[in-house]
Amino acid sequence: MGSDTETEKKKTPLALAPIAKPLAGKKLCKRTLKLVRRASEAKCLKRGVKEVVKSIRRGNKGLCVIAGNISPIDVITHVPILCEEANVPYIYVPSKEANLLRLGSDQTNQGGAQ
Repeated sequence: MGSDTETEKKKTPLALAPIAKPLAGKKLCKRTLKLVRRASEAKCLKRGVKEVVKSIRRGNKGLCVIAGNISPIDVITHVPILCEEANVPYIYVPSKEANLLRLGSDQTNQGGAQ
């Protein structure tokens, strides 16, 4: 059992933003990233802070997925506020690297997805 907890500690990101709440658990994270993959295949995905903010301001509805280990956090601090004002649900996932690996993308600057 000692090795399992050590493995879990290695998987959790070290630099998780203090504003990353609500943070998805393991099961919800897996389901969320599966949903993001389906949206990506259907060409319904908005990537990056600029695209997501533009989409929210235009009134598009969806789920906003935000990586919890974005640095600097000033880049994404306004996104949850916009989501709450527009009644768009949002959730933080532990790392942007997990998002990109599952999407098969080369980008490393993904801020959010809607």
